[in-house]
Formats: sequence, structure tokens, C-alpha cells
Amino acid sequence: MRGFLRKRGNVWYTTFDLPRLPNQPRLQKCIKLGTMSRAEAQERERRVLRRYDEGQWADESTKTVGDLLDAWLTYVTPTPKSQTISPTTYQRYASIVRLHLKPHLAEVALRKFSSADITSAYAKVRANGLSGQSCLHVHRVLHTALEYGTKTLGWLRANPAAAVRSPRVAKRALALDEQTIPMLLEAAKRTRFECPVALAAMTGLRRGELLALRWSKSIDFERRRLIVSESLEETKIYGLRFKAPKSGKVRVLPLADVAVPILRSYRARQDAEKRKLGLRYHDADLVFCNPDGTPWPPDTFTKQFAQIARFVGMKGFRFHDLRHAFATLTLKNGTSVNEVSALLGHSSPVITLSTYAHVVEGVAREAVNVLANGLMARATGTQSA
Repeated sequence: MRGFLRKRGNVWYTTFDLPRLPNQPRLQKCIKLGTMSRAEAQERERRVLRRYDEGQWADESTKTVGDLLDAWLTYVTPTPKSQTISPTTYQRYASIVRLHLKPHLAEVALRKFSSADITSAYAKVRANGLSGQSCLHVHRVLHTALEYGTKTLGWLRANPAAAVRSPRVAKRALALDEQTIPMLLEAAKRTRFECPVALAAMTGLRRGELLALRWSKSIDFERRRLIVSESLEETKIYGLRFKAPKSGKVRVLPLADVAVPILRSYRARQDAEKRKLGLRYHDADLVFCNPDGTPWPPDTFTKQFAQIARFVGMKGFRFHDLRHAFATLTLKNGTSVNEVSALLGHSSPVITLSTYAHVVEGVAREAVNVLANGLMARATGTQSA
């Protein structure tokens, strides 16, 4: 079987003739391969045609939602040569499929699959205690997988998830003000979290970015700045590894004056521990690490931080919420969306605006009220005179 490879915009497609019986009209199938180089498109086309030649798609009437989910996970599985998604994202997708989608949809035949099946599955998932945000993630994963089954595999005529309203997410009531964050900083004092919590509150760094900081290339005491060029990731596929930041760009952040003595004091204690361990210390130049110098696993870091949050009555407060606190408080203090977006390392100010629209609206409303009240007060004073 041979295909005709072509490119529309940045997307590659392949078209080929389907096997046919005598006296039947010629039938063609068009498969979307995706955005990639020509060599990668040719390799993916070969895999697609090989599967048709082997008869794997000969009888699509017997296929189930479980078959489609397996095919999609295989398609997005990251490899050393090709990564459509990061290993961490793949791990999350695979977990959602295994825990929340397959138990309710795996045996449903694709030819009978409908939006009603999806709505029923969502109700069961929610009944199991999953939060609104997690249910939204489930919906997005299923929608993406069904898009692949519709547009790439051709196993479905239309995506049933497109007709299903995405689950509603209730906004989390977080303690993101100038009083509660100092409580957390106080609780972290004299613990391993004293410096990382303070630095996260003052910079909005992501957890992985914080754990990948190195003294020699990340901390510039002389210019009082922070260089974010790496992130520490923990996955089942690769274990612990250092990679580029989420945005893929190196960013330089101003280091607050008060942060300098905190970091210097932390480094002095770390150097003392290093001398005590001697050759047993694995010196990777990491700012925040295990006592023996090895990388601090992000998941372990999160669990240990949760204990501190619970200690001050902030159960459910995640380390990532310090990043939200940083963004919220800087916006409330009058910093522009563009500046906050650059500090957070967002790929676009649009992301910052969509995430913190409620904060921006509140700041704008307060500014409008201050201006209006001032104008009206002056107008009233003029009339009285």
C-alpha cells in the first residue's frame, strides 16, 4: 500500500486507497499526521500504512473506547527522538486514562459511543470524590483522545465529547494575602524549608525551577538577580532529570535585597554540612537539595511542605499556591500584567490575564472607584462654594 504525502500549512497528511472488492467504487482515506519535519512525517506514514496492510484497521466496527485510548497513549508516548508531550504530562494522561476513563468506558463499542456515555462516566467519576478541577482534566484528556480517533485514525465520524459541557470548576478559596503568607514563613523557620519558601514567595518560581537552581550559574549576588535556566522533573519513565523551564526560555529575575542575607545564611549552613560529610557529599552545586547534596525529589518536597502548611492550619495549601500568591499580590500592588507575565515565565501575557482575570478586574474596579469618588468629591465641593 502506498500513500500520497502532502502538507497543508504546517500540518502533514497522507492519503491512500482502501482495499476494495470487485465492482466496488474506489475509496480513499486521509490521515492527519501532525506538525513535524518531512522525515518524521514519512516515518509516521510508514507506520500508518503498515497497520493497514496488517489488517489492524480492517474491521473498525469491533473497536472499543478502550482500544482508542490505548492507541492514543501509544501515539503520544514520549521517546528520546520524539516528544509530542513531556514525560510528566504523559504520566498524568496515562494515570487519568487508567483510573478514571477505562473503568467506565473501556468496553463501550465505538459504533455505539455517544455523548450520553460520556456524561454518565463523568457523573460516576464525580461521585467517586474527584474535584471539579480534576474532572475538567479528565474531560480534556478524553476530548483530545477522541479528536485523535476522529481526525487521525478515522475510527469515529465525529467527536462525541464536543457535545458535552466541560465540568464546572469552583474557585478554590486560598489564603493569598499579606497576613497568611508571613504565617507560613514563620512556620518554616529553622527548617529545611525556611529559604525555599521565602524565595518562592518573593519570586513566584515553580517547584521544579526552585529545585534546579545552582549556586554558580543561578544566583548572582553582585547584581542581585536570579537566572532561571533549568527545572527538575520526576517521572516514572526517566526518574529525576534536569530539563529546560516550562516556557523553554531562560529568564532573569530581580533578587530582592532582603533575599540576599537569607540565601547567604542558607549557603553557610549548607557549606558546614558539606564539610561534615566530606567525600560522602555529592556536590552538584544545587542550592536546594538533600542533606547529602543529591537532588531533592519534587514529590518528596511537596509532601514535606504539606506538613508545614497543615501545622499552621493551612491544610490543602500547595507549594504551587505560593506562586499564585506572588502573582496575586504583585498585581494588586499595581504591577502590570506584562511585567508579572515575564516574572512568572508565562509564554504570553494572555495566559497571565486568563489565570488572574479576577485579580486584574478587582484592581481596575478599585482604581475606577477611587477616581470616581475623587471627581465627585471635587464636584460637590465646587457646587457648595
